[in-house]
Parts: sequence; C-alpha cells; structure tokens
Amino acid sequence: MMDKWISNNTVAKVLALVVSILLWIMVHMDNNTLPMQSSASQVGTSVINDVQVQPYGFDEDKYVLKSIEPSTVSIEVRGTRPDLLPSDSYKAKVDLSQIKGAGTVSLPLITDTPASVQYVSSTPSVVKVTIEEKTSNAFVPEIITQGEPAAGYQKGNPVITDGTDKVSVTLPQSRLEDVQKVQGVISVAGATDTVSKTVALAVYDKSGNVMKDAIISPSSVKAEVPIGAATRTLPLNLSYTGQLPDRLVLAGTEVSADQIKVYGSESALAALGDSITASVDLSSIEQAGTVTLTAKLALPEGTERISPSSVQVKIMTEEFSERVIQNIPIGLVGTGSNLEAVITKPQSKQVSLNIKGSPEALQAVKPEDIKATANLSGRGPGTYTIPVQIVLPETVSLTDPGIKLDVTVTITEKADNSGAGNGAADNGSNNGAGTTEEGENESGTGTGNAVPDSSNPEEKPGTDSGTGSEQQPETPPTEGEQPEAGTPPVSSNESTQPTAPSTEENTQPKQGSANQNGETTTSAKAVFTTTYH
Repeated sequence: MMDKWISNNTVAKVLALVVSILLWIMVHMDNNTLPMQSSASQVGTSVINDVQVQPYGFDEDKYVLKSIEPSTVSIEVRGTRPDLLPSDSYKAKVDLSQIKGAGTVSLPLITDTPASVQYVSSTPSVVKVTIEEKTSNAFVPEIITQGEPAAGYQKGNPVITDGTDKVSVTLPQSRLEDVQKVQGVISVAGATDTVSKTVALAVYDKSGNVMKDAIISPSSVKAEVPIGAATRTLPLNLSYTGQLPDRLVLAGTEVSADQIKVYGSESALAALGDSITASVDLSSIEQAGTVTLTAKLALPEGTERISPSSVQVKIMTEEFSERVIQNIPIGLVGTGSNLEAVITKPQSKQVSLNIKGSPEALQAVKPEDIKATANLSGRGPGTYTIPVQIVLPETVSLTDPGIKLDVTVTITEKADNSGAGNGAADNGSNNGAGTTEEGENESGTGTGNAVPDSSNPEEKPGTDSGTGSEQQPETPPTEGEQPEAGTPPVSSNESTQPTAPSTEENTQPKQGSANQNGETTTSAKAVFTTTYH
C-alpha cells in the first residue's frame, strides 16, 4: 500500500514541492536572524557633536556671564546601536557656583549622558568662562507722547504722577557707559481728556537701540498727559470805572496775575485781541490807603473758559498834592513838507501846568515827561488858533481837568532861495495895518525879523523904519475863530485816567498880562490826553 502511494507520480511531486519550500524557508531564516543577533549585541563608540554648554550655580544678582568659550563641545560615548540616542539626550554643564569675582576662569565640563551608554571623553574638557560684575546707575525717566489728540485739543507735557523721579539701571560696567536715556511712551491719539496710564520703561543706548539685557527698577511708572482745548495766553490790562473822592489820587496798583490763559477753538482764539481787560470800580474807595478788589474777567465770545476767571487788584491811594510844572515846550506836528510854522502866542513857546498826584509821583515828574503838541495837519499858509493836547504820566493828572490851552500859529510857505529878496522873512518890512495881541488895529511901518529872535533879547520887532513887500493879513484869525474852509478840525482825546474832579479856581494867567518885551499875552486854555498802559 505504501509502495503504491510512494510510487505514485503525483504524490512524489507534491512531496518534492513541500521539501523545497521548507529548505528555502530555512535558508532565508538563517541569513536574516544570525546577522540581527550579531548587530544587536555589537558594542561600538559614537561622537555626539554641538552639545550646548549650560552654566548653572550663577549669582545673577551680582554678575553677568559675558562669554563661555567654546559654547559647544563634542562628547564621545560607547554603547550598542540602540542605546546611542539623539544628541539632545546628552548635556554638557559647567558649575559657576564657586566664582567669587569678575574675570576669566577655566572650568571643567560636567557631562550628563544616558545610563545605557558609557561616557568616554569630551572635546574640549575645559571651557573658559568670563564673568563681569554688574553695576547700577540712577537715571531720570523720560515720558514722551505718541499720536495727536482730537481736532481742536492740545496736549500738555507728560507728568509722572507716582512720585518716581529716578530709576536704577543695572548693566555690566562696560555697557553702562552706553546708556543714553530711560524712556517710556504714552499714546494720546484722539484723546479729548487727560490720559493716565502705567508706562513701561526701556533703556536706550547712544545709537537709539533698546538695551534688552538692562535691568530697570522700577520697570514702569504711572504718568498722565493733560489734554484740553487749544489755549492762548494774553497780557492783562486794567481799566477803571467810577471816581475816587476829590481828595484822593491813585498811587499804584498790583495785580495777582499779569497774564490770562484763554481756552477755545483755534478760530476763536485767533479772533481775540492783543490783551484781556479787567474792569476795576474805584467808587467803593472812601479813604487813602490800600484796598484789594476782585475784578471778574468776562469770557471772550466763542471761547470755552478763561484762567484765572478773576484777579485780585490791590489799589493804593493817597491824598493828593499839587505842583506847578513850568517850561513845558510846545511841539508842532503835521506841518506840510513845503511849509514853515511858528508859534506866535505865547512867545515863550512853553506852557505851565498845575498837576496833582501823590507826593512821590509829583516829585518824579519833569517837564520833558509831559508832551504838549499842536496838530497842524491839513492847514495851509495863514494864522490859526490851535488847541494843545497834553499827555501826562499815568501817575498824575491835571488839577483842573477842564482847563483848555490854545496857541496861535503862523504858517508860511518856505522861502525860495533862488528868488528876489522882496518879502523875505528874515528882513521883511511891514507898512500898513497890524494888530496887537488883543486884536486892536494899529498902523505903522517897521522892518526887522518876522519872528523875534529869542537869542537876542535886546532886539525888538517893529522898531526900525523901512519898506518891504511882505503883507500881513488885514484881519488875522482871533481866538475862537474857525480856520479856513476845508481845514479839518483838530480833535482832542478824552482822558481815560480816573481823576478826581477839581473844585479849585482856574489859576491860568489873566488875559493882557505883559511879558518881558512889553507885549501882551492871552490866557491859556488846555485840552489834555492821558491813558493807562
């Protein structure tokens, strides 16, 4: 039976196939298994490169690690292939805990390798460590703004509000000298009210770069930036209302603020004048001395507010004294370019004024401090009676504010040097009617100077006989007569200085009084102008 089965050709083929498969499996299993067993059990060495050196035990409060050279090392280890792990499993350390001062020292490396491998060596085995001592300096922090507030608003200067006036900056000594500033930035973009924030500080070197390794203490401060409407600062002027009692004069004033700040839009501020005026009522003052009054300031149209809104005005008054100031020269203004003008009355071309004020103010006044002028603008040749304008120092006033002063002025055309000598002003002659200073007509002839020469008191006009062609007006304008047609009137400015009304009699010279040359003079009438500044 067995023989039949074995002798069967098909069975023989199947058995041959099975045996060949088994042989093939056995051959391949031997080729793969034996090398794997040999490779897994094989021990070798490996070099791990670029292992970062890590310091530890360092006193960072006192020192700064300036450098470690080299900063990476190579570590050689022994072990089987599966145990040779990636390089991040290997560490190289250096112990800095024994360092007691600044400088450069050589320290051994301490390696940390996996337990499955054996440490062989490191290259290098020693590194150089440079330590620098930290130093601190005090700096004043600066706060700057970033951006712009809303339209119509202005930003003020940033202010540190937590009381920090200085901060400490700690750096290596070699770098501390590079510090330029300690600065913080606060944003005011679009702000309409005061901005308050905690601002982080940064240290900048001389190139404007942030020194990130700097230690700042404190590292931040509280700051604010005032935001408000646009402002304009104007000087303060005083104006006066009311009258002081008759016996008192203003001796001086002191104001609590001489400048006023106005808040508002830029257009409203641009429309303001050159000053702000505070009005002071003098009628409440009853006796000499010092009194403090409150003057409220009116809010200008279109503005939001004014600071301060009122001022304290210290008013000093005294009982007045009087003084006569003599020899005040009268000046002529407004004379045409081709005309000459001469004051004929008074011949002295000077006036005397009775003024009042405090004794100190009166003592300080000199004749040249008072301006007396007659305005000839628009007048042609002829003789005119012109009102005189008086400008006094602000510390004094006229004893009689109603007094008037007129002068008689003769205007002639300038002589033509190329013409004949007839009618020459310096050596002319009169032959016909004339007038005295009181207006009475006289007849007579005479030659001499048209205007008496004050430098020669012995020379008297009109005493020599002779002829000439210069004609005087038959009827010169007298006091109070209107100028020629077309001549604009001369106006005088009213006084703006508070003065007490006077009840004293007019002490001006009487009409018809004789001067040193035997001539008669008319009385003086005055118009005065004086202002506060």
